[in-house]
Amino acid sequence: MRAVPGFQKAQARLRMEGCCYRLREVARSPFAYVYELDPPQRQQVARCCRIQDDEACERLTELLLEAGKNRAAGGRGLDWDCLSSPLGKPAADSASPSGHTLTWGEIRDAIKADIAPGGPKARDRNPFVCFRDRGFFGVMYPDSLPAQPEHLEQFCLYTPDSIQAHWAEHSSPLVPREYNSKVFYQVIQMVNYLAKKGINIATPQLQERLAGLKTTAGKGKAPKPRYIPATDEIESWLDQLVALDPFRGWVMAMVATYGLRNHEIWHVDALPGEIDANPRMISVGSFSSISHGSETKTGHRFALALPEAWLERYRLNDLEHARAMLDQLRRSHPIRTTERPDGVLQFHNNEALSRVLSHWFRNSAREDRELPVKLYGWHQPRAIPGRPKPKAIQDRCKVYDLRHAWALRAKETTTWSTTLKAMAMGHSEAVHTRRYLVEEQALHRLEGMNRLLALDEGGVHIPTPRRRGAQRLTSAAPVASAPRPAAALPDGVTPELIEMARKLKAAGLG
Repeated sequence: MRAVPGFQKAQARLRMEGCCYRLREVARSPFAYVYELDPPQRQQVARCCRIQDDEACERLTELLLEAGKNRAAGGRGLDWDCLSSPLGKPAADSASPSGHTLTWGEIRDAIKADIAPGGPKARDRNPFVCFRDRGFFGVMYPDSLPAQPEHLEQFCLYTPDSIQAHWAEHSSPLVPREYNSKVFYQVIQMVNYLAKKGINIATPQLQERLAGLKTTAGKGKAPKPRYIPATDEIESWLDQLVALDPFRGWVMAMVATYGLRNHEIWHVDALPGEIDANPRMISVGSFSSISHGSETKTGHRFALALPEAWLERYRLNDLEHARAMLDQLRRSHPIRTTERPDGVLQFHNNEALSRVLSHWFRNSAREDRELPVKLYGWHQPRAIPGRPKPKAIQDRCKVYDLRHAWALRAKETTTWSTTLKAMAMGHSEAVHTRRYLVEEQALHRLEGMNRLLALDEGGVHIPTPRRRGAQRLTSAAPVASAPRPAAALPDGVTPELIEMARKLKAAGLG
């Protein structure tokens, strides 16, 4: 968008007077963006100021100059919340003017501005997606309808699906939410935020009632179990998927082979075969995601293929094919970026890109857009001492389960150190152990101990039975054969040298 004289004048005046706050444009946005030069180098969209509105640009300039003087004198500086409301008024006043009953359209506009890139809830938008155009309030209530406290209360107390079914057929019962669930905690967070903004449908009575329900519900509900697929199950699934849908099959093969996060496939900057030092590796570029007051950074890393046979099996190392698939993905779902004044490239839609892959696995609104082949995994409930062992439960996988499966596969089938595996996955050793090995089952541990014991004692490795159904362990299966008698060592070869050689081999340097 071409800058207009009023906006250019505002930019020049801020520069000339040495203000720590500046203005800039963002492609396809009608609003000015405010950023600060000094740390913490915060930035935010100014929805109170359209670039083509000369008067609004002038008022915003005066506000920024005054805030800059206040900050230079040791004060707080700019009140960033006022950028989402008419200048001179706090956000609460604009959201709930005295004597005016807000419509659902006005409330949704205020919240959508807060969860937009640069808004105060841009990094924590999940509790507020119900205000989007396709969210609950966008679908259930016309924008012109005055918002009532009972509308919000009903949404907080009952599941959205049951409310919609009740509206369609009054005999359909309303189903209460689970008051000890993460979703209900987000509902409480949403109501408290509305109250803080001065939106009067979030009444103190409703806040008190929700807090009481949370207290009486007791301990928070345990997170849902992950259904981790076995390697042979993933391979069979990928074989079918690649045959039916080559494009999405290639994408999922990359995610499964390298244990990528959902959005990281868009950030691959070196495909298999493009790294001369190790053609099995890929390079995932570093990026910075825009947020309110801070930024989320993901550093560059190299990811390792596991198993390597999948590189050939799914044409991941066919550079011409792989490049065409990656280009198609980026054309179908483009990355949205802006460049900060300091040259840092920021990505605005990583969350939306992640949802693309999530919806390939499960899309309740458009099941026809899901992958043509479903992937199922297993969860083994914990056995209670003295009681029969519960059967393993099978259910649909989520895309992130492929990343967990990679971590378990690496522990089960390799001698890689925790440091190496954590580096390959792009997180710390503590996170690798605490988060990605929680679903490790007895069969994985047995296989890992069997392999390490055979390596350390020179025993013969006995393959562990493969997982099937209930994943039971056969008690007759030996862990490892008895150690062989130690042979005489050649001259100059000491046990210390052998141990050092083993460590180098485990690190991939042998």
